[in-house]
Amino acid sequence: MATKIVKKGKGIKLQEVAANKLTKVKVGLGWEVRKGGQLDLDASVFMLGKDKKLPSDEYFVFYNNLQSPDGMVRHKGDNRTGDGIGDDEEILLNLPYISPMVHELRFVVSIYDAQVRRHNFGNLEEAYIRMIDLETGGEILHYDLDAEFSDDTEVEFAKLVRDGDGWQFVPTELGTKIGLQGYVDRFIPEL
Repeated sequence: MATKIVKKGKGIKLQEVAANKLTKVKVGLGWEVRKGGQLDLDASVFMLGKDKKLPSDEYFVFYNNLQSPDGMVRHKGDNRTGDGIGDDEEILLNLPYISPMVHELRFVVSIYDAQVRRHNFGNLEEAYIRMIDLETGGEILHYDLDAEFSDDTEVEFAKLVRDGDGWQFVPTELGTKIGLQGYVDRFIPEL
């Protein structure tokens, strides 16, 4: 099956783009830094319940918490330079077995220490998110980011939302300057 190129604001059911029932997938994030620059981007996943909040801190998967409590979302580790060919950071998902209390996965990429270093997404080019079916090795979704985030220090690329017994991929493309902690604060339940 050919890769589905996704446009901003257009969600797509994963079962519509895969040749088989998707189970194990890889979400790959990639970027290139403009000539003469170096940035440390960090991919994170916020696993949210029906209330759009984290069920507990452990459902925030990032470079200091590489696996969700159910073991079904796994971060492959931090790439501090973006050097190399292919995806710079990878997150593995076992979709059918993600805890039923999780209704949404939000994928956020932040620039490490952006305020202090005065870095932003304007220092990047060719940023993308893609999804690979690990059973077939085929790329099923590819979403390119454009240059509209030149002043932002974090971007919520996309979310996966439960859709019956499957998942829907929705590119959200939301840029902010709130820092990764700002996202954590947004998704922590109020006491």
